[in-house]
Amino acid sequence: MKTILQKFWIWFKTKSNAITLIVILLLFGMGITIYIQGKNNKSLENKYENEVKLKNALIDTIHTHINKEGELVAEKLTLQGSLTDLTKMYGQLTSSEQELINRVKELNNKSDVIAAALIQSNVKIDSLMHKGTVDIDTSDKKIAFIETKNTNINYDFEVDNVIPAYKNIQPSFLIKDLSLPNKSMISFEFDKTKGNPVSFSVSNSNPYFHVANIDSYAIPNINKDIVKPTGLQKVLTWIKTTGKVILISGVIGIIAGHCL
Repeated sequence: MKTILQKFWIWFKTKSNAITLIVILLLFGMGITIYIQGKNNKSLENKYENEVKLKNALIDTIHTHINKEGELVAEKLTLQGSLTDLTKMYGQLTSSEQELINRVKELNNKSDVIAAALIQSNVKIDSLMHKGTVDIDTSDKKIAFIETKNTNINYDFEVDNVIPAYKNIQPSFLIKDLSLPNKSMISFEFDKTKGNPVSFSVSNSNPYFHVANIDSYAIPNINKDIVKPTGLQKVLTWIKTTGKVILISGVIGIIAGHCL
């Protein structure tokens, strides 16, 4: 009984069959070459796109707009690159960006960081007219200004020695309690207007909270075509992952079919 290898050799000695096999191998080789070249071109294209996104993020400034809830939203492009690359350009980063990268490195010692943000904000009260309760204590010469019903700011201010008993006793002002309730909504998004780079936004429910600066970081491979691929991108991904198997299986099947 002849083995498959012996059958293949007998089949191969036929000139037409040998030519067929050579053509198949050439086509297979061309397919592999085209695939590798396309993969390399895609890699270079992605590298260029990432460099452009990082450059744009480095020079970007805070943009603000009002959302549907009437809140002021602060938005800025995210630094998207490897920590190695960002460390190499450490001297080009602002002090805030440097602090962000240092913190991400520190966090990476415990677990892998996907995204992070450093927000600098402050509470700014331009003017405040008291409209709450006024408690006057004539015996102790005190006046208290109390606000507990305002959704943005609550306080309990006390002024002592309003009518000083002695000339050397000056009135004093005591903030017994001051609170500013706030809800912050933060999100990483794809900015469609700028070629879908990752951007970071934050909004505060309390108008007294003002975002002074934002710096955020995200790993390089968070791209829209990976996170939320279109139908065509899903098909292309499927071809990339299964195309080689189908091609190899097809060549083996053709050769086996001629041998058996």
